[in-house]
Amino acid sequence: MIVEFKTYFCDRWWGAHATEHSIYTQGKTVGELIDNIIEATELHFEEEIEKGEQITVYTTPESPEETTPDKPHLKFNYKVDIIAKTASC
Repeated sequence: MIVEFKTYFCDRWWGAHATEHSIYTQGKTVGELIDNIIEATELHFEEEIEKGEQITVYTTPESPEETTPDKPHLKFNYKVDIIAKTASC
């Protein structure tokens, strides 16, 4: 499964939303945003991941005008792996 996120920069925060799923997240830095995208995707598709489905995440800017020297084009691909679950107490 492929999940596309549109990214944007507004008021010193990076934000992202999945184009075909109800997943929204944000981060103060690009690194934090990427971590949050991965975590939100893992939570949203938890059942699919546990069944062994591989999920690829990729990002593109919300609009071409948002790509400037101070707001770089944010694009990455990530394959979401199965997360080990621990028993709760």
